[in-house]
Amino acid sequence: MERHKIHYTKDGWVCNRYPYDISIDDEERFIEVDEATFQKTLGCDNHFLWRVKNGELYHEQYEPIPEAEIIENLRDIRAEVCFPVINRGQPWHDTLSSYQKKELAKWYNDWLNVTKTKKEPPPPRWLFNDKKEVDNGTNKN
Repeated sequence: MERHKIHYTKDGWVCNRYPYDISIDDEERFIEVDEATFQKTLGCDNHFLWRVKNGELYHEQYEPIPEAEIIENLRDIRAEVCFPVINRGQPWHDTLSSYQKKELAKWYNDWLNVTKTKKEPPPPRWLFNDKKEVDNGTNKN
């Protein structure tokens, strides 16, 4: 019979599944399950998640976060992460290459649409680095 590891968070929520012979970063937070249980955990009904409590696996109902709260949280994150960058001023923006300006404009537009997409857009790779990355091998305006 094939065995598997069900890895879970500190709160017990299932976060990953592995074949038994694969080592994982946290060898203390997993339970061993058979093939049938492993297959069963690959899906679940709406508003249910798999959770481990006292070494046992449960299919547990959870309360979804209301959409209005999700949108408000995303607006708060946008105000913290995006607006301070966009509002850095013209002298900073003038130091960017045309490629960086295009990436920044796309990121900004993605943030403006976050209440529709409900997905936090990743920043351009170069944005939060201490030094500017070369973009497309040129870094020219």
